[in-house]
Formats: sequence, structure tokens, C-alpha cells
Amino acid sequence: MSYQDDKRELLKLKQGLIEESEEIHEEEKPVYELHGWKKVENFFYHNKWYVAAGLFFAAVAAFLIVSLVQKEQGDLRVMVVTKDPQIAAEIMYKTGDLEKAFELYCPDYDDNGYIHVDVYNVDLSENPDPQYSLAAVTKITSEIMYGEAQLFLVDSLGAQAVTNDNLSQFVDLGKLYPEEECINGVFLKIRDSGFAANAQYYEACPDDLYLAVRNASESDENSFRSLPAKKKALEIIDNIINDRYAGWIDDQGRIFGISGKDVSSS
Repeated sequence: MSYQDDKRELLKLKQGLIEESEEIHEEEKPVYELHGWKKVENFFYHNKWYVAAGLFFAAVAAFLIVSLVQKEQGDLRVMVVTKDPQIAAEIMYKTGDLEKAFELYCPDYDDNGYIHVDVYNVDLSENPDPQYSLAAVTKITSEIMYGEAQLFLVDSLGAQAVTNDNLSQFVDLGKLYPEEECINGVFLKIRDSGFAANAQYYEACPDDLYLAVRNASESDENSFRSLPAKKKALEIIDNIINDRYAGWIDDQGRIFGISGKDVSSS
């Protein structure tokens, strides 16, 4: 078959005039079977991007798991709930200082040689993002239901939001400390207190910022957690009122403590 004949036959194929040619036959490419390491090497070559992505996500997952396992467990959990926009904006930057201040009054409840207080900050001030507001409310609800957080640092609007305007959900500190001027019903005012000074918040602390303890009871679904947490919270309140430090700070700023240790004179 001449070159011109081949050309005409190819043209017919391209134009769809014929489906296959009896004159032109495609050569079948040889199929090579790979074995052993060559097969593995071929797989990685053709799937290298998928393999790389898989290894990356596996490494991230491993890091998160290790971080979770090794995470320092807190002796106490505190919920900071504010709704006044100005207070909410200020308190966001004070979380680290608040943790350190709480740690000064917190005993070493788990007897592991150091003290750590987890402070969770929830901003309930007006936010244009409805998803953020929903997440904030969900966080408060879940913490209350779980029962671990019984000590609250709130402004008056935040307290109303936490209790749905029913402040009897907090312990009446006025009955426990009738002589204390810093106590007003369920609230312990922190302005001008030693706690505020230890939180580097003595001068800037607003009047409308208080400590309160949720009034957990036997009827709580998770009372096995909420009642011990309530007992801890009341002990912290007592330490703050009486300026009793339950811990000390070493040269590196790490908080250590033994329950009942008073370092106020050291």
C-alpha cells in the first residue's frame, strides 16, 4: 500500500467515514508485567502526590494525638463569661494573667507536683457572625452539663446569660461570708482585690467583674464531677478572700504547690 493510499485511509478515519481500516492496523503496545520492588516503585511514581498528602495528614494526626495525650491536665477549670463589649475586649487579653493568678490560690489537687488552672474565655458580646454566637452559647452549655467548670468569672450581663436571669443558680456567698464587703449576694467583686493585683489587673479592672460559684447539686446529671468541682471552687474563693496562697512560683515561672501551703510571708 502506497503512502498516498495510507493518507487517504487515515483521512477517512478522521472524518468518520469509516470506523476502522482494513489496510491500516494499529500496533499494540507491549504490556510489561512488573514484579517485586519495580512494582512498588511504579506505584509510588504514579501516586506520589496522593502518598505525600496521606503522609502529611498522618503526621498531623499523630502530632495532635501526642499533644492531647501529653497535655497538662488542669487542677481546676474556670469559665470566663462576659457580655459587656468593653469588658469582653479587655478580658480576652488577660487570660494568661488570670490563669497565673488563679494558680496562686489553687492547691495541687491531683498531687502531680505542679498546679495548672484552665481558663476558658467566652465572649457573649454582640457579634455579627451567628455561628460564633451559637458556638459561644454551646460551649457554656456543654461545660455546665459536663460539670467540670463550677467557678465563673463574669460581668453582670454574662451572669444573667449563664443563669437565664436566675442568679440562684449560683452559690449565695453572702450567707457564707456575711462580714466581707467584697461579697454581694452571689458575687465576689475582684476589683481592688489581691487576686486582681496578682492578675496584673489592679488598676484597670472594671467594677462590673465578679467571681461566682455554680450551685451544683445531687440532682445534676454529672454530679460525680460537678460536686467535687464545686468544692474546689469554694476553696479557691475562700483562699482569695483570705489572701491564702496554695502554691509558689520557681525562678522559671512554673507554678508548684502543696495544698494549704501559705507563702504570703515568704
